[in-house]
Amino acid sequence: MAETKDKDHAIELVRIIACLLVIMAHSQLGVVENNSIVSGRLAFSTFIADDVPLFLLVTGFFFFNRVHSDSSIIQAFPYKAKSFLSRIYIPTIVYILISILYRYFTGAQSSIVDADWDYLGRFLFRLAPGDHLWYICTYMSFVFFFPMLAFICQNDPQKNKLRRVLLGVAIAGTIITDVQYFFKMNLFDIEKFLWGYCTIFLIIGYELSLFLPKFKDQKKKLFAIGVALYLAGFLIKYGLQDYMFIKYGYVSNRFRWLQCTPCFITAAGIFLSTYSIGSLIKRGGIPSRIINFVGSCTFAIYLFHMLVISETGGWRNFFFMKFGHETTFFSTFAYYLSYAFAVFGVALIIAAIFKYAIEKPIERLFRRWLVQR
Repeated sequence: MAETKDKDHAIELVRIIACLLVIMAHSQLGVVENNSIVSGRLAFSTFIADDVPLFLLVTGFFFFNRVHSDSSIIQAFPYKAKSFLSRIYIPTIVYILISILYRYFTGAQSSIVDADWDYLGRFLFRLAPGDHLWYICTYMSFVFFFPMLAFICQNDPQKNKLRRVLLGVAIAGTIITDVQYFFKMNLFDIEKFLWGYCTIFLIIGYELSLFLPKFKDQKKKLFAIGVALYLAGFLIKYGLQDYMFIKYGYVSNRFRWLQCTPCFITAAGIFLSTYSIGSLIKRGGIPSRIINFVGSCTFAIYLFHMLVISETGGWRNFFFMKFGHETTFFSTFAYYLSYAFAVFGVALIIAAIFKYAIEKPIERLFRRWLVQR
């Protein structure tokens, strides 16, 4: 684990929490039963919904760390593109091939030609894999627009002012969208613009990288801010969802997921509170080194967790039955936590193998190629 000693284990802890939430999101329980809301399930589903937003915040936190001036964008862009290719894009293609072959050998196809090769085609040529890999395609768009985004994501008084004005305008757009959705109107869709929800989270992540150093010696205060933000956003999201179901019968409405303004508040709240807890752990100790190692495997866990979920349906049913069909908050909590950790544990073993057998060799090949050039 020595290779992870220089990582910020507090950020790695945020990655781990995000990864667990993603697993929970893909093993969710319905929030409506017998035509009524199950409050415990809705509460936990609202908490789970900050899964991808947390990943987006972490991405934004580091995405512009090589940019210090306009001239540095020229050097940072090729590095960012090569890093994406070696650490994310090519390993994802390898995962897709493993997934296709695994499903072929465990399925009923009579010929290898009948395997789901369209899965690879959708990812490579249409940027629409149709499953959890959509995040990889979103990350690719960030890399593509990196020079433009990096122009405003610099810690400079003028750039800060410009970026925050644009961020404020974009968030105002999300508020308008939320209000229109609340009143069942359809006049404005912020996702049609470059600064859609994912980009807003990316920029908020960068803002957090500027905000956290101000609380270097005030971790308790940072934790309190995070908890206050989260509780405020959570209550808004929960209340809006409950109202939309009672008023219009909407079950899976946008006020739960990343496509709503309150999610900016809840995701930032979880990020700050988790980071403050992680920063209390001594750097270099065994707990921090374990966190760093597990955090370094979260990308591979993200890739493989859906395969694990598809093969552990029996475990899921077991936990569902064991905790009384999850009709209360505490039984729901027990179900999600038990199954998520079971899937996480299996996926971690696969991820560790994938990391050393695939990710690191690819990274070394790229590094060697860059040195030769």
